[in-house]
Amino acid sequence: MNTLNVYLQKMGLQKKLMLSIALVSSLYCLVLLSLLYFQLNSQTELQTELFGEAMSHQLLDQVRQPLLHQDVVSLQVVLDNLVVHTGMVAQAAVFKPDNSLLAESVGSLPTATSASRKVFKQALTLSNGQSWQVQLTLDSGDIRQQAMIIFWSASILSFLLFALMFYWAKRLGNSISVRLESLADCLPGDETDTQANTEIDVISRLEKRIEPLLLKPASVNTTPLETEPELESCCLAIRGINLPQLQAHLSHDNLRRVLKRFDDIIATTNELFKGERLSGANNCVYLRFVATPGDSNFLLRAISSHLALVELQREQANEEGAGLILSSALTIDPSLQEDTANASCRFMQDTAAEATLAQLSATSLLADPWQLLTHGTVKTKIPAEAGIYFEALAGIGDHTNQASETFLFADLGSDQQALFERQLAYLRNRLSENEEPHWQPSASSSPLVNISS
Repeated sequence: MNTLNVYLQKMGLQKKLMLSIALVSSLYCLVLLSLLYFQLNSQTELQTELFGEAMSHQLLDQVRQPLLHQDVVSLQVVLDNLVVHTGMVAQAAVFKPDNSLLAESVGSLPTATSASRKVFKQALTLSNGQSWQVQLTLDSGDIRQQAMIIFWSASILSFLLFALMFYWAKRLGNSISVRLESLADCLPGDETDTQANTEIDVISRLEKRIEPLLLKPASVNTTPLETEPELESCCLAIRGINLPQLQAHLSHDNLRRVLKRFDDIIATTNELFKGERLSGANNCVYLRFVATPGDSNFLLRAISSHLALVELQREQANEEGAGLILSSALTIDPSLQEDTANASCRFMQDTAAEATLAQLSATSLLADPWQLLTHGTVKTKIPAEAGIYFEALAGIGDHTNQASETFLFADLGSDQQALFERQLAYLRNRLSENEEPHWQPSASSSPLVNISS
C-alpha cells in the first residue's frame, strides 16, 4: 500500500487525470451498463408475457365456434392465419380432451433456442361440457434483439464518450504540465539536485521552489480556525494532615512506602474519574477535573474522587498501621470566569491559578479529618436531582455573600451511593493487582465513610 501511494504521488498530472477517467469509465461499465442490461432483459420478458396472454385469449375466441361445429378445416385456417400474420407466434395447436393433437400450425422459421421460446396454454370448456386445450408458442428473439440493439448502442456511445474524455484529459494534463514546468524553471531553485527533481511531480517541485518566495509557509493555514468552547473545571485539594508527624516518626523506607501507596491510590482514582494531578505544595495534592463534552458532571466526579481517596486511604492505614489522614477542599476554577482580556494573558492565568490553589490550601486547613469543604458556588452548580447533600458551617466565611459561604459535604443520594460502591469495588480490585506493597482491603471496613460524622 505504501509503495502504491508513493507511486501515485510521483505520477504526473497528465497520468493522474487519465487514471481518473479510466477509473470512472470502469465503474460506469460495471454498474450502469450492467443495470441497463438486466433492466432490458426484464422488460423483454414482461412484454413477451403480456403479448402471450393477449394472443392466447384471442385464439380462444377464434377457435370456439369451429370446435362447437367440429369444423377442422376452419380451425386449421385460423391457426395458419395466426402463425403466418403474427411474427412472434412460432406455433399454435389445439388438443382434444384426451390430450391428443387435433390441429397444429408451425411457422416456417423454427425458434433458434429454447431460451427464447415461451409456451402459453389455455383451457377451453365448450357449452357441451367438453374441455379442450389451446397451446401457443412465442419466439421472443425479435424483442430480445431490439433490446440488445438498445444496449449495444448505449455501450458504444458510452465508450466513444469515454474515449473523448480520455483524449481531452491527456491533452489538458499535458498542457497544464508544460505550463507548470515553465513556471518551475523560471523560479530559483537547486538545479544540481536532478534526482530529486525527477522523483517528485511537477506540482510538488513548483511548491518547493515557490515556498522561499512566500511571506508565510505554504503549509500554514491562514484562515482563522474556530475556537473551541472553553470548558468548566474544578480543583480539589487533598491535604495530608498528619504528614509532618509521619515524617518525624517513620523511617525513610516506611515513609516512602506510605507515600508511594498514596500515589498509587491517586493514580488509579484519577484514571476512573478523569482527574488530572497538578503540582503539590503545602502538604497538599491538587487535582483538576474538567467538564468533558457531553458530560458536565465534573463536580460529581471530584466529590466521588474525594470519597474514594478517603475510603481507600483509611483502609490502607488500618491494614498497615500507618497512613495519611486526609482533609479536602473543592472549588470552581475561576480562570474561565475572569474577563476575556485577562484570560488571554498567560501570566494572569498563572496568577489566578496560584491564588485558587492557595485558597484551597487554606480551606483544607479548616476541615476535620476525612471531611470535604466547599463554597456556595459549587453547591449551586450541582442540580438538586443529583441527590448530593451539603451542610452550611456557621462561623466560617462571609455570610453576606452566598457564594463565599462554606459548606460541608454530608452524603450522597441513594442512586449515587449504589454507583459509588460499584466504583469503589472496581478501585479495590485494581489496587489489589499491585504487588508492591502487597495489600488487600480490610473485610471489616465499611463500604462508605460517613463524612458528616
